[in-house]
Amino acid sequence: MPAWSIEPPREQKAIDTLTAAFRQSRFDIRSVLRVLFNSSFFKNARFQHLKSPAEVVVGSLRLVGGYELPRPGYGDLSMQPAYMGQDLLNPPSVEGWHTGPEWINSGSLMARINFVAGLVGDPSLPGVRAIIDRLKTKGSLSPEQLVDGCLDLLGPVQVSPETRKELVAQAKEWGQTGWASETSAKTADKRVGEMLQLIVATREYQFA
Repeated sequence: MPAWSIEPPREQKAIDTLTAAFRQSRFDIRSVLRVLFNSSFFKNARFQHLKSPAEVVVGSLRLVGGYELPRPGYGDLSMQPAYMGQDLLNPPSVEGWHTGPEWINSGSLMARINFVAGLVGDPSLPGVRAIIDRLKTKGSLSPEQLVDGCLDLLGPVQVSPETRKELVAQAKEWGQTGWASETSAKTADKRVGEMLQLIVATREYQFA
């Protein structure tokens, strides 16, 4: 977080707009949020926020479900942010952690991807099972339908044409995905999990 007395805000007009809304509404924060959420600068900031390790861990656990109550293994979960560079009870200084691209280096990126991929690839987790079951209701899925369905249910996540092309190319190697029989259902579950893992490894997902 920049100290504005030293480093000016990146978009002073946005600050001025919100300040004016706050004053004109007689300090009603709801009015400020209404202006913010309808503003172009808010919408243009999409995909500009890089999740902190804590956000990665908590958001991923909420997505896959099954971790609402304490159970064995929670101790390891509490260490995951530290593996990604954010030791929650040990900030580098009194100002806390720096944010943005500083979260990413070769080691922390792999830790982030491996953690999320390990969760979304587990069909026994209720959130992953729910994604599979929703895709299953559509019947047999083409490669394009599999990719678009997974992107939608993971966010929705918007990816670049190049990224989507790569995902579809992988899905085409698998062919149609369907749950018509017990054998094909196991294969389909596995494919959905693998597609989810590919998506969470993309740059777009990490910045979503």
